[in-house]
Amino acid sequence: MKKTFTINISGSVFHIEEDAFEKLQDYLQRLNQYFGNQTGGQEILQDIESRIAELLQDKITETQEAVTMEWVEEVTDRMGKPEDFMDPEQSGSAGDTTTELKGEKIRKRLYRDPENRVLGGVGSGMGAYFNIDPVFIRILFVLLVFLGAGISIIVYLVFWIVVPVARTTAQRLEMKGEEPTISNIQKTIQEEVKEVKDSFTKINQSESFKKGKEAASKAGQASVQVLKRLVRALGIFLGGLLIFFGFIGLVTFLVSLAVGGSVFHANSGMFQPDVDLPNLLGFFVSPGLVSVAILLIVLIIGIPLLATLFVGTKLVFRYKTNNKLIGLGAFGIWLVALIITIAITAGQFNNFMLEDTTTAGKPIGCQSCKTLYLQSGTLPAKMDIEKNIDMDDFLVATVNGNQVLAGRPHLKLEATDGSDFSVIIKRKARGKNNEAIQNSLKQIQYEVNSKDSTLVLDQFFTLDNQAKWRNQEVLVTVKVPKGKMVHLGKDLDQMQFDFENLNNLWNKEMTGKTWTMTPEGLALKE
Repeated sequence: MKKTFTINISGSVFHIEEDAFEKLQDYLQRLNQYFGNQTGGQEILQDIESRIAELLQDKITETQEAVTMEWVEEVTDRMGKPEDFMDPEQSGSAGDTTTELKGEKIRKRLYRDPENRVLGGVGSGMGAYFNIDPVFIRILFVLLVFLGAGISIIVYLVFWIVVPVARTTAQRLEMKGEEPTISNIQKTIQEEVKEVKDSFTKINQSESFKKGKEAASKAGQASVQVLKRLVRALGIFLGGLLIFFGFIGLVTFLVSLAVGGSVFHANSGMFQPDVDLPNLLGFFVSPGLVSVAILLIVLIIGIPLLATLFVGTKLVFRYKTNNKLIGLGAFGIWLVALIITIAITAGQFNNFMLEDTTTAGKPIGCQSCKTLYLQSGTLPAKMDIEKNIDMDDFLVATVNGNQVLAGRPHLKLEATDGSDFSVIIKRKARGKNNEAIQNSLKQIQYEVNSKDSTLVLDQFFTLDNQAKWRNQEVLVTVKVPKGKMVHLGKDLDQMQFDFENLNNLWNKEMTGKTWTMTPEGLALKE
């Protein structure tokens, strides 16, 4: 029993005996050495392998599936050996350069010819098979159609479906009745390559191609010019936008610093026009850092605005600047300013590390009152609210000619089991140590006044002059005995409150109404 291998030839799997495998492998290697570097060599090798696979496949039977030495020798003799068409120096010996096919008759097969087809290649394939001009075959089909023999259309479609396409060179040779040997495959492929090259040469040398090439070149140049002009126009447009926004931003910023302009717009939700930036910074940063903070803001905002102007003017006027030192220096200054700002900001966080509260309560002298009337007090005559700076719960107010911070207190209603109304005021503040916290708590100014059944609550609490913002808060809690009522004045909507009630009314809807304190919560008096 001989040792066998499993190999793949042109997509077909074969079992082959060891000695036959070695001979076939040597045969293919010699072909590869000869055709590997030739024009169309790889296509030649693929067609040769496809033809070898086809010949071997025809020899396989149910009783003999393994490829033998005799089969390989017969196939190689039929295909032709490399030394038959090599030069004597390439083959290593000078012998006869012809190959005989052992008298075997060449098999001619019907294929569809895809190279000369009009529709499916049936007519051109039959012309090659019968060795006549395919035009006559096509005329015959057309005549049969017009003569009423519609069966010709069905016959053509059947041939189109059944007859295979001559895809490989070996199949095209079989279609013409030529033996698909190595020399014939080589000759056919090289002739096809030559025809393609000649066609390209004729096209390249034709007047129409030269004119087309010249027209394409002119069109390409025109397209480049149009593209350059579009890019130029886009650059001018972008440059104009940069100049506009850079100039407006720079002027607005400088005016804001000098006289309190509109760098912080109303849409910011925090600041409105006419902000006095230096005075505003004084409420937040430690003493002595206001000037430094303003300088840092000038550098951080001003340098990008100047860079925007510079880039815009360069895009519009297209002047050249070779001095990169200025740009790098400006970027370095901006980066240093940003780092210092971050460091100072981080240092200011120490002023908010700790928190403490103070609580003071007092009863409301109205033991016989069934209803307590809550009202919002009017602003003192010497107090003017700066509406241009509003930070949610805080704003800037002018008291006796001095600007101070003012905040909105939070109002809360709670039930009590006692029989008397009372009010509790809780003050809250932050600081870096207990001394700083206590100092901030003492600076909170807020009062409530009661007369008979009316409790008047100040709209704002204020901080002493020069006091810093340390997240100060005031919480006013009114204790309402269960079963008694409280009337919320309409002007209370100036304060911050959120009362839960059994009627599920919003805060603004609760003012101007009387409410009864029940064990379950506030209920609207009917």
